[in-house]
Amino acid sequence: MVERKRFTITAYRQKTGAKAPQRLLDLRRDQLEISERVKKALSAGPKTVPEVARESGIPPRKVLWYLMTYFKYGLVTPAGKTEDGYYRYSLKEKSR
Repeated sequence: MVERKRFTITAYRQKTGAKAPQRLLDLRRDQLEISERVKKALSAGPKTVPEVARESGIPPRKVLWYLMTYFKYGLVTPAGKTEDGYYRYSLKEKSR
């Protein structure tokens, strides 16, 4: 049987019995849900912040924050501008 590599945080938890606060776990769950909804909206093609907000049901300010974070880390790229001056964003292709 292959022994799994123990990560530092796992070893710490086992040693101390420490658990993350429920508030932190809830925040992370919410972030993952929002991220999935934004990515799902962009999976159909390039969209503006208002279009993603409308499709995902997430407030535009929060959508903008996530898209700018994705841009910073190279997950999205600008895909042109609309007549109204909004940028369209698209998901970058995953490199293998």
